[in-house]
Amino acid sequence: MSRIGNISYFFLICLLVSGCQKDHHAPVPLEIRHEVRNVSSYGLKDGAIDLTVTGGALPYTYNWSDGSDAEDLDCIGAGIYSVTVIDAIDSSASADIFVTQPGSDSLISDIDGNIYQTVEIGDQLWMKENLRVTKTPQGSPISSYCYDDNTGYESIYGRLYTWDVMMNGSVIEMAQGICPDGWHVPSDGEWKTLEIFLGMTQQEADMENIWRGEGVGTSLIKGGNSGYDALLSGRRLSNGSYSLLNQYEYVWTSNEYGDCAWRRCLSSMYTTVGRWNTFPKTYAFSVRCIKDK
Repeated sequence: MSRIGNISYFFLICLLVSGCQKDHHAPVPLEIRHEVRNVSSYGLKDGAIDLTVTGGALPYTYNWSDGSDAEDLDCIGAGIYSVTVIDAIDSSASADIFVTQPGSDSLISDIDGNIYQTVEIGDQLWMKENLRVTKTPQGSPISSYCYDDNTGYESIYGRLYTWDVMMNGSVIEMAQGICPDGWHVPSDGEWKTLEIFLGMTQQEADMENIWRGEGVGTSLIKGGNSGYDALLSGRRLSNGSYSLLNQYEYVWTSNEYGDCAWRRCLSSMYTTVGRWNTFPKTYAFSVRCIKDK
């Protein structure tokens, strides 16, 4: 083969095998930028998020924590919105975006990444929603339940927990339990403080195994003036049966009572609050956390 032929053959091999005549560039990484329109007044849903995505390979797909697959969000309430953007070659980028509102207290998250609104009542800061975490603060899986084993209820009503699971092995009053760091399971006494602030007398607050405090229960249910907004999430009995959704809410305290524990009861049929110590710890109830002092 001639010298010229050898050179031509060499370049042919380069082009077909090595691609040495091509200028290969790594794709530009995906980048998410955003602009936020915060909610204009407490409780409204007039917020918006405008995304700008660069890099990667078109087209992009969008996966929002509220279930939307649109590029931008509109008519949204206050909260933390998580988005993952995936491009045509399966590269991805994620962002957590805060939308605020006037008069709102801090938002908190649990180890699963669930976001909760909070409400200040008196000098206490409470979760405004029932806990729905599925792990301990240390990351270990726990047993918990959605009403009727229907996961569609979780985002609305939260999950249901037995007392031992809620306490994460502790029996100490005001233990952190499965609450986020900086928060704990409210004690019976902290519940009394809440009830007295809302109008209950000390004598009423101390009453046992009875409904007490006219009007206080109404203020704690969704639409009441306390902002606590209980949704009446029902319960799970030890035998695995569920009952009383949208009729009753049972909330554990961190105070045990033998094989039972103190709880609070709210109902659509009562304007008062029940304080009882008669149900076993193996029942599964709702959990609200309160911020550490």
